[in-house]
Amino acid sequence: MISRNLREKLSFLAEKYETPDFINNDPSKFMHQFSEQRDAEAVAFLAANMAFGQRKQILSHVDSILQVSGTDFVDWVQNEGYRSVFTKGDSSFYRVYTHDAMNSFFDTMKQILDTSGTLENHFKAMYDQKRVQTDCDKLYLAPVICNCFDKNCTLIPHGKDSACKKVNMFLRWMVRDNSPVDLGLWTWYGKENLLLPLDVHVMQEATKLGLLTPTSTGRVQSASMKNAVVLSNIASEIFPGDPAKLDYALFGLGVDDSNS
Repeated sequence: MISRNLREKLSFLAEKYETPDFINNDPSKFMHQFSEQRDAEAVAFLAANMAFGQRKQILSHVDSILQVSGTDFVDWVQNEGYRSVFTKGDSSFYRVYTHDAMNSFFDTMKQILDTSGTLENHFKAMYDQKRVQTDCDKLYLAPVICNCFDKNCTLIPHGKDSACKKVNMFLRWMVRDNSPVDLGLWTWYGKENLLLPLDVHVMQEATKLGLLTPTSTGRVQSASMKNAVVLSNIASEIFPGDPAKLDYALFGLGVDDSNS
């Protein structure tokens, strides 16, 4: 049972951090630069999956791609403009993301766009198909999206136990409505089914607050799909029907702690 004081604290923090200013230094800023939905969601997918490491470096590398792609991002992908940016080989573009990995990522995005027109159309079709095939009480969208990409594409998490942090962040952007940050473009997937995007900072803050228990050795638990579901269920008690809102409170606390 979550105490009243903790509920009030987390509600206050979520409101404090979920503001228009949040996007200024966040990868979500890029999707707000595009008026066409198909471009906004494709750019969001790129930015979310590049969200690894220091924020300044993430923003710099995404921006370097968008400087070349121009204002019609989807056309640039479909016309294979990315081949002028990424050479073949295992040289690094950004940290562990090689030029081959970036080409693989964009090759799959191009195939999806050529086949379905938009990422939304494709991912919705895959999700609906999976729902027919499975007897799961609740089917989460993030693993379905990950399975649309080749397992050699290192930008996309493929491990069975992966928390799918980057994809869940992308889904928060696409699904949550009435937000100055999240776009709320996809109305067919209920925001009550969103999972929190877990990273080490979110896990640390959730543990400090007593939302998650440490391991038997006193360490913070790993960011796994199991823990993403556990924490999201707890978040639903604080923000009924909108568990991903807790991400703003935990992420904001993590940033404040790292700067203190």
